[in-house]
Amino acid sequence: MKIFKIFYVLIFFISVETFGQEDKNLLSNSDEVNFSSDNIEVDEENKIVIASGNVVIINDARKIQADKVTYNQKSDKAIAVGNVVLTEKDGSIYETDNAILTNEFKSVVAIPLFGKLVDKSIIRAKKFNKNNLGESFFREGVYTACECDLKKDETPIWRLETKLIKHDPKTQTVYLKHPVMKIFSLPVYYLPYLSFPDWTIKRRSGFLTPVYGYSKQNRFHVKVPYYFAPANDPTWDMTFTSHQNGKTGHADQLNIRKEYEKTTLETNIYKGNLDTDKSNGDNVFGLNLKVSSELKNNWTMKLGAKYADQNTFMRRYGFDEASRYKSFVELEKINKNSLSFIEIYNIQNLDENSINNEPVLAPSISHHIFNSNEKYNYDIKFNAHSIYNDESYDIKRWSGVGKINKKFNYDNLLLESDVNVGLDLYSIQGRPSTDRNDNRYIDRVSSGFSIAASQQYVLINHSTSLFIEPKIQFSSVFSSDRTDEVPNRDSAEFKLDQANLFLNNQFQGRDNIQKNDRINIGITSLVMTENLGDFNFFIGQSQKVSGTQKNVTVANENRQSHIINSIDWNPSEMYAFSWFSLYNHHNFKSDTSDFSFSGSLDGWNYSANHKSVDGEFVSNNIDREELKLGLSKNFLNWKTSYSRTYDLNNQDEKVITETLGLEYSGTGYMFGNCLTILFEYKSNGGLADRDLLAEDAVYLTFNFRNLGNLSY
Repeated sequence: MKIFKIFYVLIFFISVETFGQEDKNLLSNSDEVNFSSDNIEVDEENKIVIASGNVVIINDARKIQADKVTYNQKSDKAIAVGNVVLTEKDGSIYETDNAILTNEFKSVVAIPLFGKLVDKSIIRAKKFNKNNLGESFFREGVYTACECDLKKDETPIWRLETKLIKHDPKTQTVYLKHPVMKIFSLPVYYLPYLSFPDWTIKRRSGFLTPVYGYSKQNRFHVKVPYYFAPANDPTWDMTFTSHQNGKTGHADQLNIRKEYEKTTLETNIYKGNLDTDKSNGDNVFGLNLKVSSELKNNWTMKLGAKYADQNTFMRRYGFDEASRYKSFVELEKINKNSLSFIEIYNIQNLDENSINNEPVLAPSISHHIFNSNEKYNYDIKFNAHSIYNDESYDIKRWSGVGKINKKFNYDNLLLESDVNVGLDLYSIQGRPSTDRNDNRYIDRVSSGFSIAASQQYVLINHSTSLFIEPKIQFSSVFSSDRTDEVPNRDSAEFKLDQANLFLNNQFQGRDNIQKNDRINIGITSLVMTENLGDFNFFIGQSQKVSGTQKNVTVANENRQSHIINSIDWNPSEMYAFSWFSLYNHHNFKSDTSDFSFSGSLDGWNYSANHKSVDGEFVSNNIDREELKLGLSKNFLNWKTSYSRTYDLNNQDEKVITETLGLEYSGTGYMFGNCLTILFEYKSNGGLADRDLLAEDAVYLTFNFRNLGNLSY
């Protein structure tokens, strides 16, 4: 094979007298064009060059490969035939039988054309031409992102058929005339015209794919989003979405995102006229704001604001599922040996049973210092706290507590001691009418210590490893008796478990500190076997020696606490168990339990979760029992799932929620690698909400590679 610059080809094969006086060489900018072929024939009289056999021409615009290329200098036209391949500068590859190149190889006409674009999508056209401005025109075009061979007339899973496709590199836009979307050869939708950014654009203003559907509550409804991205400012964008409900009204949503050097901001604003539980045609407004920022001196800030002027419309129309809105500002600073935190918040309760309890925290300031050395560990905490309308309490509290921890090793015995002292000052400026205590200013000095001993026993052989660690602790708390004067706001819903059993003050928080002495015992065991899997077991109990246990919802006046029990057993991938329960030590009745059973069998994944709470164990005195079942399996590229939740209170069986899902996702033969289908069925008939109507729903979403989603 011979490889020459075009300039040298001219000198070698053509006389200077013939071409020297012409305005054009064989190619302009010939020193930037590479040319090669097996054979070259030159017609000096007609100024024609014929190259054959593995012809390769490379210039700034593209690479041209063909079996034969005939170039006429007089007409500035090159005809390429036989296995013609055009590799564009952007990486796209076009194949054709015949191509005509003009305007110094910048303009192309090809009949027919098969192309593979840089994003691996495929295009076919009966005729293709590209002018010297770089504009491409595909006539009678077919576009798909599915893996198939259009040259062999293979039918893709989905395709776009158009009368004309135009790509304008200057505006970086693709224009489609009379596009028709077909799935499995069935037409899905038709538009007179359509345009969208090409593959070089990361974002562009314009309409996004609408979502539409039908429901018993809203009738026909559609969601139409419009995306705006300023071309000269990449730091922000916004999406305006119109929610049109055929029966119940309309709402508009504005989503704005903004990035600064060290700050990010996002907000959603909702405004409309919708049917609510208050009235039909109700004017509604909602807001959701999120801000995060890095400040100076290692401080970070998080800010959130949520508001709705009507208590239920955000949940009814799927804008926000929460029934409790928290607007807040948080400042945090983390150093090697300290942590500082400042918080201000306001709670808006949308649930009708809690609407009169909307606390405002303004502010809570805490500073935590901690360190350790070879002799001891210590930490010191300071807190200033001010809260209003916390179930009609208005409280200010200033607290300080210091703690020293020391560990000793004696043979295999681990001894651990803790000593702490604290001071709390209260200014109680408001109480509910049910609290007849009128003491406004309260001080309390508290201290405590604990001594614990634990030892590990280890047994290991070729198939089993056994670890057992019993632990016993004596804990004592000294405090002024203020339980009748200080409202307990931070540990009323007290539950003794493995996490707080060995804390000096088991109630945690600072509101509920009482004089008492306790002996706490617990045994942790871990068994690892080759045949039966891993088994983790804990059992423990707290024994009150003296003192009081008041001011909590669960007031066990007896000396013994509940028996704490947790079990985790993972014998294999086929099944696994976990169980947490608190047993009444008198009759061994379970006052609360949480049992889970899950695993996988022959590709089926299953799960079951049962929870129960005795009404006397919680503040509202309502028994609760719930069962949740789940089942899923993958069939080739199909994912199926089903879940159902039951309310089992009062020996009744009531379905709360039910969901059925069917999803395709994969690179299998049926849908290639270009289409994902998600099918979901949901039922909320058992939901106890004043504004969520009982309704079954079917959701169908098609995800087309490179094009986005189409949802029903």
